Amino acid sequence: KMVAEYEYEKLLERKEKMMFIDVRSPKEYAEGHIPGAVNIPVFSDIEREKVGIIYKKTGKREATREAVKIVGLKVYDIYRKFEEILEKGTKLVIYCARGGMRSSTVAALFKELSLPVLKLSKGYKGYRAYVNKALPEIIKKMRFIVLYGKTGSGKTKILKELQEKGCNVLDLEGCANHRGSLLGSIGLGREYSQKYFESLVLESLLSFRTETVFVEGESQRIGNIVIPIYLYKAILNGEKIYIETDVHRRIDIIKEEYLKEGYDKEEIIKAVHKLSRYIGEKQTEEFIGNIKDNRFDTVIKDLIEKYYDRVYKTKGKTIEKVFYNENEEKCALEIIKYFTGGE
Repeated sequence: KMVAEYEYEKLLERKEKMMFIDVRSPKEYAEGHIPGAVNIPVFSDIEREKVGIIYKKTGKREATREAVKIVGLKVYDIYRKFEEILEKGTKLVIYCARGGMRSSTVAALFKELSLPVLKLSKGYKGYRAYVNKALPEIIKKMRFIVLYGKTGSGKTKILKELQEKGCNVLDLEGCANHRGSLLGSIGLGREYSQKYFESLVLESLLSFRTETVFVEGESQRIGNIVIPIYLYKAILNGEKIYIETDVHRRIDIIKEEYLKEGYDKEEIIKAVHKLSRYIGEKQTEEFIGNIKDNRFDTVIKDLIEKYYDRVYKTKGKTIEKVFYNENEEKCALEIIKYFTGGE
């Protein structure tokens, strides 16, 4: 019984429930994986390195022997993990880096044990080739409506409202796990990798039912992530709207966004230190003093006036319409009405 092997694109056409199993090492998985894939590694990071060294020094046969020895001890555990996640009527799609030894071995073995397994042809590398080809093609077909507005104007909340009302929203900051500003990673944990960001963007676009997409106007960098040039240009050439929000409301929005339950004051102070080259040492120390005294409103108001608003530019952008945000839901409804002609 041969294991059926499919390219990623062909798997998308199969209307079956599928679960992707990434058998690469934890480090490879962390650098980028198929969204939703579960990591059940055949080798740990150290074991993978060891097999690689043997392969380079003494060749394939010795490396294979070492690999089999490692995997042999783990077969029971791996099988139990597969069993745990196997839902009724779900196909398990196994992949490794290039569709080589790791995924072939596991897939063949578990096929013999009557698990419903398929193998991803060319592995993660093949999937990445699909992303690189499909993403620019899909983006060409999309109509982007781009929200601009100063920091704290509620753009993220408005996009959430639009999404709840059935609009397609591409959340670039969500795909990057970063808020795009210098303080943008506070309270969000690790930033995603460039590859994973691109995977999440593609997955979002594939889920959309229409070609109109709402998105926030970002600079080309979001933290460590660089928006691919073809997507960045498509957004720059989109239809632009501007969100105008009262300064007191902006302070509240920023406070709510950054000072969620269990926020870490040290993390905020560390992020403010990064601003010192833009606002000077004296101002930075003043901010930090106010943060320690919990005077957040003062800090946010100063940051808005002395830093954020100064660096925010819409120069050279043709804004089609300005919407006033007194309330995100109301604002979202006005935007929908404007772009659909009140349908």
